[in-house]
Amino acid sequence: MFNVYIFVTKTELTQNEFETLLHYVAPEKQKRIKRFRFFRDAQNCLLGEVLARVEICRSTGLNMKQLEFAVGYYGKPFLANDPRVQFNISHAGCYVACAVSDEPVGIDIELIKHMKPNIAKRFFTTNETAYIIADDHARRFYEVWTKKESRIKWEGKGLHKPLRFFSVFDSAEQEAIFYHMVFYNGEAICHVCSKKRDKLSVRIIDTDIVMQHIKQLCRPRNNGGKQCPRCPTLELALVREVSLNPQNRPLALTIF
Repeated sequence: MFNVYIFVTKTELTQNEFETLLHYVAPEKQKRIKRFRFFRDAQNCLLGEVLARVEICRSTGLNMKQLEFAVGYYGKPFLANDPRVQFNISHAGCYVACAVSDEPVGIDIELIKHMKPNIAKRFFTTNETAYIIADDHARRFYEVWTKKESRIKWEGKGLHKPLRFFSVFDSAEQEAIFYHMVFYNGEAICHVCSKKRDKLSVRIIDTDIVMQHIKQLCRPRNNGGKQCPRCPTLELALVREVSLNPQNRPLALTIF
């Protein structure tokens, strides 16, 4: 098992849709999501959490209510009732990315922004900085950045491990771990870090279908003239898996 999902949020959730989905994550996670300054960031964090739960349910046969999460010493979440399932989430701008594997995994997605090449010296090693300055500065900067971020997220230490303390070009380290570029479209770039050399499955989520189902979920229901509270359970299943191909055909997500 080694799957990656990329979700491009074309439109924002309404407040009602946001609150409805929010009920399906733990109270502690709800508090964290609500602390985001910008609604787009809060929305994408929430969608990432839901996306991870979708794939975990599909992979384990558990339902949403059965999922029990905990965090490691440095704060990396994991599935407490099935440690065989490892996952990681990242989001930037309108992009949400999720990786699920049966081994530790880290993922990072970033928007490619204009930057001054010399800023690399503040964060990266000498050989990484030389690589960035040599050509195509912005793309290479975020290539290295997403590799390094995915590496420390794979390890589970977050920013407790400074970025300059290791190089993504370290030949000895490259024999033990692998960086997979799973998404690049000129606007954003995403890397996954894992010990798995295997080819992973990358899928694009059809955002229009997802939003349609969310809107259906949030419609008022017949309940004595009152709006029905949220459904007691939310079952999400990936019913049509389509590997990323030259046509970029989407993956359908169904809520039922």
